[in-house]
Amino acid sequence: MFKKRSDIFDSNFVYFLILSIFIVIRIISSTFAISTVWGYVLNATIQIVLMFCLPMFFYSYLRKQKIKQTIKQYGFNKINVKAIMLSLVIGILVYFITIFIATFFSAILNLLGYEKSSGSTMTSYPIWLFILELIFTAVLPGICEEVANRGMMLSSYKKMGAKKAILLSGLLFGLMHLNIEQFFYASIIGFFFGFVALITDSIYPTMIMHFTNNAMSTIMGFSIFHNLPLGTAINNFLTSITSNNPFVSILLIFALISIIIFLLIFLTLQLFKQTRVNQLTQMANEIMKNQLRKEIMGNLVEEENQEQNPNVEFNQQNIGSKKIFNVNFKNSILITNNLYKPTFKENIFLYVNLFMAITITIFTFLWGVL
Repeated sequence: MFKKRSDIFDSNFVYFLILSIFIVIRIISSTFAISTVWGYVLNATIQIVLMFCLPMFFYSYLRKQKIKQTIKQYGFNKINVKAIMLSLVIGILVYFITIFIATFFSAILNLLGYEKSSGSTMTSYPIWLFILELIFTAVLPGICEEVANRGMMLSSYKKMGAKKAILLSGLLFGLMHLNIEQFFYASIIGFFFGFVALITDSIYPTMIMHFTNNAMSTIMGFSIFHNLPLGTAINNFLTSITSNNPFVSILLIFALISIIIFLLIFLTLQLFKQTRVNQLTQMANEIMKNQLRKEIMGNLVEEENQEQNPNVEFNQQNIGSKKIFNVNFKNSILITNNLYKPTFKENIFLYVNLFMAITITIFTFLWGVL
């Protein structure tokens, strides 16, 4: 039926396997009493086996390509120290804007009659459990979930255009949580992470942001439980905002969201300069160096057989006795604009994935209402 499968079909099929197994695990864990140890085992299985190994190794097998090629396709491109620091700060801002988004949609769900699921009933929270929580809720998801979503899915969807790639990969990321409470803010985060991964041409910034966002949540939970200054101060600040007059609270929340969005835009632009702009600058310098070496050395240097990048244009101008070299990059080198339209067969598992995830997400809402 599929003698020559496309990367879109293969990525959708692998995601179908991930989602199907994940659903089975969720059903088992909600039906039977799972101990804390087995909870961590299931969590590790979901992250390492489903979110990392299947997209990395099984996808490579389906595509009949080496792991190195898959790693390159997923955007494992190095970033500098400044980009790492910017990603950490952006991750902290993402955490705070997530709180506001989650609060907003939670209020809407409550108005519709939805009752929030009961929270944690921990009677103790030792430091060793805090470290485990960081590993299983921040480190592993930050790496593994990014490989599945911004690595496999986003990279495969890029040929359909940047907008569709960001929309579909972000939507699947939100639906993957299989929970109406997490769907809204997870989808919005997914859209933002997809945009960042595309403009930086690297998966590392979103890994760092994902880790930081989840780590902040874990740190806040630990701080609040033990009444530590950080958790208490932030919790009191957020409580004071929402406990005011409703009109004043809305204005304060709107002002805070506006400030955070402004900072996110500014820092994302700086991150873009530290990643993609630096990469393109180095590429332009390398092209000019090779051209100058060729001009100076002439036939003394053997011409290298370099693959010509169709998105790079090189030309030179003679102005008097001077030569000016120009390296121009087409827009498509930054954002994919070629709108490839996959066939129904290529997208059949995408439709199945959306149907399964949307159905379960809707049922979690109905269970909360009924």
